[in-house]
Amino acid sequence: MIKRLIRSFSKASLILLFLGCIMLGAMIKGGEFPQILMPSHNYDEVLENGLKKGQHIKGDIYFSLGSFATKETYTQYENSRTPSETSGYYYIIPVGEQGMAAIYIRKDDLTAMKALTKETEAYLMGGEFPQTKVHFEGVAVKMERDLKGLEKAFRKQLEYMGYTEAEIEDMISAYSDGECLVLSGPADMSVMYVMMAIAFVLILVGIIIIVRNYKKEAAYDKQAASGLTNPNNE
Repeated sequence: MIKRLIRSFSKASLILLFLGCIMLGAMIKGGEFPQILMPSHNYDEVLENGLKKGQHIKGDIYFSLGSFATKETYTQYENSRTPSETSGYYYIIPVGEQGMAAIYIRKDDLTAMKALTKETEAYLMGGEFPQTKVHFEGVAVKMERDLKGLEKAFRKQLEYMGYTEAEIEDMISAYSDGECLVLSGPADMSVMYVMMAIAFVLILVGIIIIVRNYKKEAAYDKQAASGLTNPNNE
């Protein structure tokens, strides 16, 4: 049976399985898979219960405490590179009881996030509850995985807001087991869903080819055992 299974693996099936596994491996390394398949949590739950690494968050964000970092992209050539371009922004949002986390905001949502920040500041000063909402879907990952230097900028911003180092450590440990977390998305999430679908299709087609070949090999072995094979094909 093992020999028959080995014979069932064709070049095409191996390539399909390899590509599918590579794509899934990339998503696992990025921290988005298999979390995006898990039930999602909305912002109400995050505010009440805090944030944990790997959580799939989906829903409207209705508090913002301002931006503290940007993500820059550029193209590297052999001896030069193109000027950097801002591809997204990082904002601080409250999570859990007295906790803080970061959230990645794409350029399309920047205007709404700026408005939400002003409304949140007004609300904290005794004004009305924020009316602006920013829809988000993403996964909570460690900051340094999302962008190098992000955690340092996050901590500096909290210090600028008046928190002491001890208060920052207590704040982080209270909602994330001592890890600085960022909600990564939503610009990347649509890509993740497409990649996941393609990866599963590649793996499924590869398995189908192997099963088909296995059945052919089994039929051939059965014929050989009964002496019905064509000697000219041997």
